[in-house]
Amino acid sequence: MVGIEIVEPADVPVIDLNALSSPSPAERRVALAQLDEAYRTYGAIWLVNHSIGVDLVEEALAWRFFQLPREQKQTVSMPTKNASERIEGWSDVGASISSQGVWDPNELEKIRAASSIELKEVLDSLDPTSEAAQDSERLRKLDQMLPGFPAFIERWWDACFKQQTELMRCLCEILGIADTDFIVKQQQTPRHGSTHLTWNYFLGMPLSPLSSGSANRLNPHTDYGQLTLLFQDMQGGLEILDPVAGIYRPVPPLKGAMIIQVGDILEKQSNGRWRSPLHRVTAPNHLMYGGNPGERSDQQEDALVSRCSIVFLCYPGYETVIEHLPGCEKKGNWKTLEWEGNMTAGEWIKRRAALEYERPE
Repeated sequence: MVGIEIVEPADVPVIDLNALSSPSPAERRVALAQLDEAYRTYGAIWLVNHSIGVDLVEEALAWRFFQLPREQKQTVSMPTKNASERIEGWSDVGASISSQGVWDPNELEKIRAASSIELKEVLDSLDPTSEAAQDSERLRKLDQMLPGFPAFIERWWDACFKQQTELMRCLCEILGIADTDFIVKQQQTPRHGSTHLTWNYFLGMPLSPLSSGSANRLNPHTDYGQLTLLFQDMQGGLEILDPVAGIYRPVPPLKGAMIIQVGDILEKQSNGRWRSPLHRVTAPNHLMYGGNPGERSDQQEDALVSRCSIVFLCYPGYETVIEHLPGCEKKGNWKTLEWEGNMTAGEWIKRRAALEYERPE
């Protein structure tokens, strides 16, 4: 491919958890200022030296649910009706669609029909120890298909929730909120049942439909919670919108690090101080744009291997009214989605989830 445009990678800041939790007040102040600036500018960070060990991440990526026979996966399918009431189960290729700023289900259905499908499978999971999961037939079936998988999900959930709690406390400290558990207390008790876990499996496919724009792995979208913890294999493909240049920039994988992004609810709670970034998944940087940076070889194979990512999405309790946090009285720069008036977290999440998973009758 001759004359391909060079796109420089996104300069997503790297934040060290050791600095955020440092006993040195001076070092901690510097790290908190860096976190604040990163979320004001990019809406995303790489977190290194985090509390989720490399072995646990590798174990999470090693589970092979998506390699099971399709007939087995269908037994834990997410329903296309009322899916927003219980975001749980497997979605086949084309069953869900990520969109941005399209609120009419019928209009979204027209987009589905006119555009290429997202070439991914998804497994959404409830917190396995939450009250909502106690009657989960899908979790019981998952344990039969992959013995020990629900037990691992519980371990993973606890590790992710612990990590997001540390980050939420940092955000409260940045805002000068004396009770650094202020945001965490908005999340459901006694267990965090309004957060959920998504496993994404992006199918192997030819490269040319992605590079030409005729196919997608994951459409441009924002996340609709507070914080998103993203773990991925080393294949790459994540891109984030550069709002100044108006282009998507690749975010090449960083081994041992996780990405933590701001979601719509936190952007709203921060009064636009922190940005909920538009992002998408396409082919890896070195295939789409060349790798040095930019000189892709004509001899490269027109094939793309599969990719796996795991997303932990953090929400307030569904009954929480989304309003500005203390310290966020001043209006910030960001207003990614039109969102006027008061709305509860549950209303917002169900609104977004219904558009993603449900189909008009």
